[in-house]
Amino acid sequence: MTDSTHGQIRESAGAVTEETHPVDAHALGLSAGLIWGTAIAFLELAAGTQYGERWRLLLADLYPGYSHRPGDLAWGTLLGFVDAYLLGYVFGRLYNRLSR
Repeated sequence: MTDSTHGQIRESAGAVTEETHPVDAHALGLSAGLIWGTAIAFLELAAGTQYGERWRLLLADLYPGYSHRPGDLAWGTLLGFVDAYLLGYVFGRLYNRLSR
């Protein structure tokens, strides 16, 4: 290689900049909501065990109207989905704003 080739390689390597791509806040919110909603559903189904009952008591403190009644599987799953969706969406929007 000649000196001019080395100079071109150095120049092109130095010109590389890292570009950040925006996060799809809606997709991040949906992903977080699905994961957390599913986790709450599994914890509710496992509430017959001592481990699951502790989680149920914690979730009852976090989410209004959530307890151990039969319809609470759907209600807790919905509350968990909405909660995580909003947090994921806000996080995605904040990331996009701060990465500019």
